[in-house]
Amino acid sequence: MDTVVVGFDGTAPSVNALEWAAHRAAKHIAQIRIVTVAVAAEDPLLDAGAGGVQQAQAIAPAVEIVASHVIGKMPQALLDAAAGATLLVIGAHRQRPVRAALAGWPPLRLASRAEGPVVVVPEDWSDSAGPVLVGIDDDDSSARAVQFAAGEADRLGLPLLLLHAWQMPSPTTDGAFAYLASPLEQKTVHRRILDDLRSEVRAQHPELIVEAALVQGAPSGALLSEARRCSLMVIGTHRRSLLEGALLGSVAQDTLRGSRIPVCVVPS
Repeated sequence: MDTVVVGFDGTAPSVNALEWAAHRAAKHIAQIRIVTVAVAAEDPLLDAGAGGVQQAQAIAPAVEIVASHVIGKMPQALLDAAAGATLLVIGAHRQRPVRAALAGWPPLRLASRAEGPVVVVPEDWSDSAGPVLVGIDDDDSSARAVQFAAGEADRLGLPLLLLHAWQMPSPTTDGAFAYLASPLEQKTVHRRILDDLRSEVRAQHPELIVEAALVQGAPSGALLSEARRCSLMVIGTHRRSLLEGALLGSVAQDTLRGSRIPVCVVPS
């Protein structure tokens, strides 16, 4: 059984995160653990979890839902509480990342430090039954994200949309000559990447409807454009830098700030 941890403090973004988790659990067997983080034992915030249980049970009455609290600092206290969980879910002020950080829920920092998948639910999210969208990179950084997205779509009975965005590379120089592959050559290479991955996913999930989209342009813009008809966006991370934010990369940062649907960040 999946265990889904929801960071909850009673604010609108955290309520949306809890509702997303409850809708998911109602379709797929999972236990929900509502975790409230407070800086002191007498913090009135600790009472928020009980109300969260009632809210979630109204959506998923057959799901096991428990509430707990931890004393500590964000985001590490919540990450520690979510150790071993299948999924960590948090809410976010989509257009107000500074306010979100001041409120104690810095989604970029939390997602960059997490060892497992983190779903960030925007405050203006509404439930839908669209495809699960996953971004495909040129390297293997998106492999785990694809596995997660395919499993999620399969379990929930939703189509999977594989999106691969590509851009023309800078010309390479060799002595006095410069070579730049034609757009057609580049498109053929990237089409092969997408088609090969689509075949792999279909072999692993034969009953899953798998769509594919090849887009020339910036990955962030392509993902946000396709997300308008989707229910969940899944992206992988490179983990190449110790700097906060840079750990996720620009695509993750842009999509987390701009997406109107939940974004699942899956570490590579």
